[in-house]
Amino acid sequence: MSTRNNTIAAIATPSGTGALGVVRLSGVAAVDIVRKIFVPVKGEWKPRSHRMVYGTIVNGSAPIDEVMLCYMRAPRSFTREDVVEIYAHGGALPLHGVLNAALENGARLALPGEFTQRAFLNGRINLTQAEAVMDIINASSDTARTAGLRQLGGGLSNKIQACRNAIMKWLAHISLSIDYPEHEEEAANRETILHEASAVLNDMQALLKTAVIGRILREGIKTAIVGAPNAGKSTLLNAILGEDRAITHELPGTTRDTLTEQIQIGGIPLVLIDTAGLRETDDPVEQIGVTRSFAAARDAQLILYVVDGSEAGQALEYGIHEGQQQITIINKCDLPQEVHQGLIDVGSVPTVSISAKTGQGMDALFTAIQQACLTSGTSIAQVTESDVITRERHRILLEQAIAQINNALNDLRAGVAEDIAAIELRGAYLSLGHILGVEYADDIVDRIFAEFCVGK
Repeated sequence: MSTRNNTIAAIATPSGTGALGVVRLSGVAAVDIVRKIFVPVKGEWKPRSHRMVYGTIVNGSAPIDEVMLCYMRAPRSFTREDVVEIYAHGGALPLHGVLNAALENGARLALPGEFTQRAFLNGRINLTQAEAVMDIINASSDTARTAGLRQLGGGLSNKIQACRNAIMKWLAHISLSIDYPEHEEEAANRETILHEASAVLNDMQALLKTAVIGRILREGIKTAIVGAPNAGKSTLLNAILGEDRAITHELPGTTRDTLTEQIQIGGIPLVLIDTAGLRETDDPVEQIGVTRSFAAARDAQLILYVVDGSEAGQALEYGIHEGQQQITIINKCDLPQEVHQGLIDVGSVPTVSISAKTGQGMDALFTAIQQACLTSGTSIAQVTESDVITRERHRILLEQAIAQINNALNDLRAGVAEDIAAIELRGAYLSLGHILGVEYADDIVDRIFAEFCVGK
């Protein structure tokens, strides 16, 4: 990223037409730049922090747009720099006109995520909180949004910092016993460290377990709807979405290609993939669809295997791969059922009887999907009330810190000198610091903020 000594500007609202749009400036020259382009409706603009002012943006002598303007004096702003936000009409022309006026009078176009990066570099937020901003923006479910808000509020940071504080205390006591042996009674002996480390490791392991849920909230569950032609797969997709998204017909083989939609069920984001019916066919176009169906099923995390309950002699298990989960859906329960109930093995594969056409049994299906997506004993309520690891970067570093602490404890139990064990403890301390951004490399930080949109 570029230097922080200049003033940046960008459109902070999505592209398109709307009632309002925002142009944001941040930096030491923000006020001076705005003085050149803002004409208040009355008198001269006298910047007062956190006050709205009405006026016109001009570029030279040409008026650009009537706006409301808010100045936020450092450090009482998102970036902890002087920030000016200009609220213009939400069309592309007025917003770009305002932005160009700022750029032509001394501002530089902001890079993706540069406002949030400045908030991080200026100490307003740590790195996990900065990442939470992007998680909130990209949230595909209410649960994901809530998890992002908790992380932005510092919940995850506080837990990580508590573990770092414990490790630092151990390191301080080890250093005390080595450098000042006459104060050995004031230093924590290895038994004390071993005892305290158990609780710290338990906290870290509990946090690590949330990474599975965090990935679900961040990326969604890739869910393939598979089954024989005319089993009701597309009707099921429409029933789940609550709209006629897929074409349905009584003739088999209507779906020739995969169709992808996103939805949340009980707070869990799903990426639903409707597939072509699985059967042998001489139709070359349908063959392509069947091949794609098998590929979608192979890549999915959850298989919704749809069986026509009005037809006899059907297999009730799809044959999932390791790491996948399956729910067998006995569809068309509004028709006379021919599927032999004795073939249903509810012990290994959850099975739900529904009518995608009438909606019967859909609540039971949604419950089954929630149970399949969440880890054992974890509920959505627990997820929204706890701190969740949502980034692969966090998971890797946390695993690394746990391994380093365990290595140190094994050294202490084996009677290895404490200063040798301290090497692993320092490694764990640094690994946890990388999560928070206390210890960071510029290239990693740049890569994280490059994921952000311009203006954020």
